[in-house]
Amino acid sequence: MVFSTGPLTQVGTITKTHGYEGRVRLDLDEQYEINTKEPLFLMFNQKPVPFFIEHITSSNPFIVSLADISSIEQAQLVLGKDVYYPTEMLEIEDDDNLIDFEIVDAHLGSIGKVKDFVDNSAQTLMVVSGANGEHLIPFVDEFIVEILPDEHRINVELPDGLLNLD
Repeated sequence: MVFSTGPLTQVGTITKTHGYEGRVRLDLDEQYEINTKEPLFLMFNQKPVPFFIEHITSSNPFIVSLADISSIEQAQLVLGKDVYYPTEMLEIEDDDNLIDFEIVDAHLGSIGKVKDFVDNSAQTLMVVSGANGEHLIPFVDEFIVEILPDEHRINVELPDGLLNLD
């Protein structure tokens, strides 16, 4: 199986082993929520290696069983490793963590910074304030190219004319 990960974001760290069957403790950064059907990535020799989650507890820090890790000796090999997740697959648990992120469109460049989020019946809207005024931009997968937490930036590709709507 081949994985095309694209950019990865560090989401947590494996901090301890738990028991003798290879379970580990994963401290996940509070702002992230992950899809447990997708693999996590650990770096070995500067290369991302995927690990699927077989079982995970319901609260952070999580106790996790990873596929192919079934003994304490194997678990010790991943102890202290940072955990990465494909940036495009990340679910941000709290929109407030994106306040002041810069919005950069693929064609228009910088639009401004996120000042607030507004929920309406159809979708969540980002309130973006920039040199050309304030804009409401739908916070939807169709427009979001990637979220870069380390750079406090959200790359978007907006349809023509969206910023000209009243």
